[in-house]
Amino acid sequence: MNDDAILEMWAHRAGFPSRLAASDVARGWWNPETAFAVRRAADSTWQVDIENRGERTIEAVFAMEADADRFLLMRFGVLWRLERGFDDCFPLSPAEGVDLEASGSGCTVVRARTGSAEILSERQAIRFSHVAGESLAAVSGRLMT
Repeated sequence: MNDDAILEMWAHRAGFPSRLAASDVARGWWNPETAFAVRRAADSTWQVDIENRGERTIEAVFAMEADADRFLLMRFGVLWRLERGFDDCFPLSPAEGVDLEASGSGCTVVRARTGSAEILSERQAIRFSHVAGESLAAVSGRLMT
């Protein structure tokens, strides 16, 4: 299964059946209340945002598009797992070899061998530390366990 199909599958599983069609969206999905999107910012970074009832929040900023895709997949998978009563499949501490630190903007900076990211939620940053650098197929497999 290719990366687009993996993201599509997990978006549907998490309850986001429709693709976003906005011109500034690289990829995204929505339901009647919430939308998740990957967007290219003016500074050439990649942002993952969530829009809930018209209010948009940037959840994470990445240097690489592939990391934004990993984060989006992770978010969909965690939502799906929680809705079904499954345990969180990510440890409560960062992955070995990945550094996390608080930034002045209130985000958590994740520094992994594949690059760095700024993530709004510390818990999401810890989760992301475990998928940084993994293929979407590997992330998908982790979410299924």
